[in-house]
Amino acid sequence: MTRRAAPTVAARNAAIRDRIEALKAEHPFGGYRRVWAYLRFTTGLVVHRNRILRLMRKHNWLVPANPRLRATRTPTRSKPTLHRPNQWGGIDMTKVWVEPAGWLYLVLVLDWYTKKIVGWQAGTRSTAQDWLHAVEMGLQQQFPDGVKEQGLCLMSDNGCQPTGKTFAQACTTLGITQAFTSDNNPKGNADTERLLRTFKEELVWLREWPSHQHLKHALADWVTHYNAGSHHSALGYKTPSQFEEDYQRSHLTQFVAA
Repeated sequence: MTRRAAPTVAARNAAIRDRIEALKAEHPFGGYRRVWAYLRFTTGLVVHRNRILRLMRKHNWLVPANPRLRATRTPTRSKPTLHRPNQWGGIDMTKVWVEPAGWLYLVLVLDWYTKKIVGWQAGTRSTAQDWLHAVEMGLQQQFPDGVKEQGLCLMSDNGCQPTGKTFAQACTTLGITQAFTSDNNPKGNADTERLLRTFKEELVWLREWPSHQHLKHALADWVTHYNAGSHHSALGYKTPSQFEEDYQRSHLTQFVAA
C-alpha cells in the first residue's frame, strides 16, 4: 500500500517537479545529483537530494546506467596526489561532425585540482600547433608571470600530437613536465576524458550545428558557463572558479598573517 502525500507536501513536490522538468529539458543527460546541485546552489532551493531522486525516479527522468562506459581494466598506477591549482593538468582532443562543413577538432586543457577549463582550441585540423594554442591559452590565464619553475605537469595520451617533436620541444622550453597514460590504466587521464563527454552531453548532442563558427561561439560560452556555473561534488559543490578563488583567498590570508 502506497501512502498518499499530504496536500502541502504534494504541492511542494509539484513545484519542484516543474523545476526539474524544465531543467531536464535543457540538460537531458543530467543525473539527480547534478539536478539537485543546480537547484540548491544556483537557484537557492533548499531541498534534500533524496527528494530529487524520488521525484526523478517517479517521472522516469533518471539517466539509465550504461555499462559500456565503465572501464573494466585494472589500473596499474594510481593518479598523482594533488595539492594545489596549476600543479597537474590534462589535455585531450575530440572531434564533432558538422554538416556540411565537416569535422571540427576540439582540444581542451583541464586543471585537475580545480576542474577548471583553462584552455581550448577548435579548428578544422588537429596538429601539434593546435594543441599548443590550447596550452598557451591556459598559460596566459594561469601563469601571467611565466610558467618556468612552477612545477606544472601535463598528462596526455600517446597520440601523435603530444608525443611529436614540436609539442615536446615547446613543453621543454616552457618548463612543463609531460606525462603520458600507460596501457591498462583507464584512470590515467580520466578527468579530462570525462570532461569531453560532458561537453558532448551538455552542448554538442543537443542540437544541429549549421557551421563551425556557430559551434565555436557556443563552445566559448559553454566554457565560461562550465567554469562559473558547474557545481562539482569533488569540490564540495563549488564551481571551478569559486574553488580556485577560495584557494587563492585562503593562501593569501595565510601569507599576510605570516
